[in-house]
Amino acid sequence: RGGPAGRDAYQRFSKWAPPDGLEIKGAWTSASNAGGFMLLEVANFGVLMNFASKFKDLNEAIDFTPVVELAEGLAVVQEAYDWVDSLR
Repeated sequence: RGGPAGRDAYQRFSKWAPPDGLEIKGAWTSASNAGGFMLLEVANFGVLMNFASKFKDLNEAIDFTPVVELAEGLAVVQEAYDWVDSLR
């Protein structure tokens, strides 16, 4: 959010330190200062919930998109396709 909430978010974030189990791999803010993106590595989803709970009141939304390495994802999807094909 803009205005006071945006200012408060930056101030709060500057005082926050990632807990054990959460590693910031990269972080970017939009050029318009209207949002941002963080690449995080977490030990479990509870760590994400803890992170979000500390900033949710100052943001319109905090969305998480779990991802896997491309090679791992390809292997998982291929195994699923092979299983589906075996049913035909």
